[in-house]
Amino acid sequence: MKVHYGSGGRAIVAVDYFLADEPYTPENLRHLLFVKPQVFMFTPEEVESYASEFNPWNGSARFAAVDLGKSSWFQRFNARHLRNCSHYRCMFYDELLDVICEDIKAGRGGYVG
Repeated sequence: MKVHYGSGGRAIVAVDYFLADEPYTPENLRHLLFVKPQVFMFTPEEVESYASEFNPWNGSARFAAVDLGKSSWFQRFNARHLRNCSHYRCMFYDELLDVICEDIKAGRGGYVG
């Protein structure tokens, strides 16, 4: 996985990744683009508590991206400023990425800014 940052490294823009069941070849590279990201946090999978509110995968070994809406983590921030945003969680092989943004767009190939 490769992370793309903007604003001098203070904001996440996109991540590149491979699907777990596909070979790591250039034609299998994909990316997620975060629309108007506001907050993000990486968590290593071995320290995550997997509380039911944030774990819709039920032990799945594959990664996914889900919209957790206005979760309790989201509510810790200024909701007025984030009224068009949602809490998204992305599961990768060995880490989780939480992002508060307006939307996520998936695409083929690596992210090109």
